[in-house]
Amino acid sequence: MEISKLFELIDHHYQKNLKEYEFSEEYSDITYNIFLYLRKINSLGNPTISELAKAMEVSKPSASNMVSKMVEKGLLKTKASPKDGRICLLELTDKGKKVVKIENWADMRFFEKIREILDEKELEILGRIFEKIAAGLEEEKA
Repeated sequence: MEISKLFELIDHHYQKNLKEYEFSEEYSDITYNIFLYLRKINSLGNPTISELAKAMEVSKPSASNMVSKMVEKGLLKTKASPKDGRICLLELTDKGKKVVKIENWADMRFFEKIREILDEKELEILGRIFEKIAAGLEEEKA
């Protein structure tokens, strides 16, 4: 089977896994892009829009637009920095934290399934392959 077809098949199973473990009607309008932003905000703590834009490698207006969408969906709130009231900090709401938690849990279940399929040697080889791919992609980015 072609590698592109294999990637599609794996992605299909990943998406199926994600849906199985998480989203009810309440979360049906959350896009993959929103997931990426929520994860990044979670990992950064309470970033500014500028910090978020830099971390996501997007323009500040693009990040600002996404922040507005997430605030509208109740996933994110903004608050003034205690150090400088002119600076706006981003904070996940309880709903936003729940989305991140659900996605992380679904990811863990997906990778547990991979661990069930592969033996230790195969997992080691897969890890080295992913390391090589990640290094090559980082070189391209630089």
